[in-house]
Amino acid sequence: LLADRLREATRDTDLVARPGGDEFLVLLADLDPAPPMPGGQDGGSIAAEAVAMRIQEALRQPFEVGGTELYLTASQGISVFPNDAGDATALLTNAETAMFESKRIGPGGCVVHSADTGDAMNRLSMSTRLRKAVEQKQWMLHYQPLIELDSGRMYGVEALIRWPEPSGGLVPPGEFIPLAEEMGLIEAIGDWVVDEICRQDAQWRAEGLELDVGFNLSPRQLWQPELVDKMVAPLVIAGIDLHRITVEITESTAMTDPDRTIALLGEMHERGLKLAIDDFGTGYSSLARLKHMPVDILKIDRSFVREVDLDRDAASMVSAMISLANNLGMTPLAEGIETEGEWRFLADRGCALGQGYFFSRPVPATEILAMHRRASLTILGGGAS
Repeated sequence: LLADRLREATRDTDLVARPGGDEFLVLLADLDPAPPMPGGQDGGSIAAEAVAMRIQEALRQPFEVGGTELYLTASQGISVFPNDAGDATALLTNAETAMFESKRIGPGGCVVHSADTGDAMNRLSMSTRLRKAVEQKQWMLHYQPLIELDSGRMYGVEALIRWPEPSGGLVPPGEFIPLAEEMGLIEAIGDWVVDEICRQDAQWRAEGLELDVGFNLSPRQLWQPELVDKMVAPLVIAGIDLHRITVEITESTAMTDPDRTIALLGEMHERGLKLAIDDFGTGYSSLARLKHMPVDILKIDRSFVREVDLDRDAASMVSAMISLANNLGMTPLAEGIETEGEWRFLADRGCALGQGYFFSRPVPATEILAMHRRASLTILGGGAS
């Protein structure tokens, strides 16, 4: 559908292509080679911007998909040969750099590449490395223990993706996950996460360790066609009890399209998956909507948990969140527990579950197994790291 609109906005002599994900390329042939105008723009740039405007105009009308109207915008980057780039590689690189700058400014814009847009080169370099990482599956999972607060027993783990750097460090998820969503790569990364959980769970079970495992779904993944079937199939093939798997979505994601989210979560729940609302308290939940969502675990954001045993206002808010979760038939889980005082406060207020550096940082799978053997699934006193 989108490709048809792009073809309508361009000439027969122009080329429309899709390199992958949500990115499209438009190659305009035979542009006006006029020298730069007094304002600094050359004829080719002016003509390219005119086409960009036609593309934006072509996207103003909604797309009808399955009886639903959807509105799209396009962030466009322009590079012109030979004034801005001397060969095809430079042309593509500069256009992509300008496109990232357009995204940074806001949706639905257009940027013509110039020396000033070179600030986006670091982001462009990241995008190139990210594509390679997806192709070569250069990921690893770390696991943070999930704790029963009344006993200190580790009952499960949250799987967190990590991207190793050649230098030996790790690229923070906050830097590459949003970019992966923009580039349409998050689905491939999500598929890898589920496959790796299946592999690791089988290995743990062979060693006598059976844990609940949670993982995050990004906002874009929720719009994947046949998401539930794609997610459940490898878990079933791996012989995993689906009741041990918790799918986490953030509060803001859940409320973006609550009717669709409720239907999707209902389908997951019917298949046996457990569901968690992550970062609760940071978004704008409608309690009327929340009570209808088939959610098992309500994860209280770390920003409220910090010094909850010392801060009267934080204590009041967290106590209210714990009561809300319990009254809605959900299990409260506190994130970011870093001190014994926070742990004791939460346990005394009826918060059943928790996680945080006090118990353990996210660690490689081998350390989870060592933790299990060392403590017989019990973690008391502060943390492994």
